[in-house]
Amino acid sequence: MKTKEEPITEFLDNYQNEKTKSNYLTAVSHFLKFVSYTNRIGEYSDVNKLAKRYLQKIRIGKHDYKKDLGAFASWLCKKYAPTTANLYLRCTIMWLIDNGHTINRRELQRIYARLPKPDPIENGIELKRKVFRELYCYFPDDIQTLLLVMLASGMRLGEALQLNRDDVIWNKERAEVHIRAEITKTKKARTTYLTAEACDSLIEYLNARIDNCEKLFAISYSRAQAVMQNASEDLGYSKIIYGRNRGMHWHMTRKWFISRFTLAANKDVAEFIAGHEGYLSASYRRYTRKQILKQYRKAEKKLSILKDGN
Repeated sequence: MKTKEEPITEFLDNYQNEKTKSNYLTAVSHFLKFVSYTNRIGEYSDVNKLAKRYLQKIRIGKHDYKKDLGAFASWLCKKYAPTTANLYLRCTIMWLIDNGHTINRRELQRIYARLPKPDPIENGIELKRKVFRELYCYFPDDIQTLLLVMLASGMRLGEALQLNRDDVIWNKERAEVHIRAEITKTKKARTTYLTAEACDSLIEYLNARIDNCEKLFAISYSRAQAVMQNASEDLGYSKIIYGRNRGMHWHMTRKWFISRFTLAANKDVAEFIAGHEGYLSASYRRYTRKQILKQYRKAEKKLSILKDGN
């Protein structure tokens, strides 16, 4: 098989999702630098050139890519958490297969056996109302509002920060938030709602704004992450595992939303509102918007943190 001129770029062109491209690029770059024993700048910093040289050496028998994958798997174990190591190895294998270098099932089993099981890492933080109240009191005013909106809606941080002001419909029984397809992870539009406390906080926040920005939140992704990390450390929730902060993070608001919603209302509806793949089409067909709103009303007290409730 003839070596491609740009083996990395041509491979990445098969994918549209930027996160997917980034994962593949990072994984294969690590692999190529590992097998090439190089971190040098200049010609050898170009991943396409490294890839082309490596694929040519496979063809002439100077590299055994299966042995290289095994050694790479062992190296990944020392550098990364199990889930990340598994991801990078899988991405690299896919890239090699795309370039015509097959690996049978038994060989794959031997390679993957070098990795630890990708068990989820528990951070040990119990998601209680008290924890989120502590975060709320720590946060500046605008991040307080963001927290209440995310706890009430089940949105992802990236979705919330890309909302426009006109994505919120106020003249309803409950404030509706229309999450546009282009800003969702699943690329499917959906509607969520806000609790009374989230509505009040959001109205106050918007009334205090003096900018003309169409964004619902004038908050950058990096600032939101930094504030959460600082809060996690200062409030004693920080825990470093595999070199990464495993303390409080924004995704926990989604876990809170689904678990609390489920205490009072239907779990399928909770997953649907949160935008989990697999629930979007099925739950949409099963429930009308009126029925979904009825379920949300039943769960509202469970989703509030500023007032006491069971």
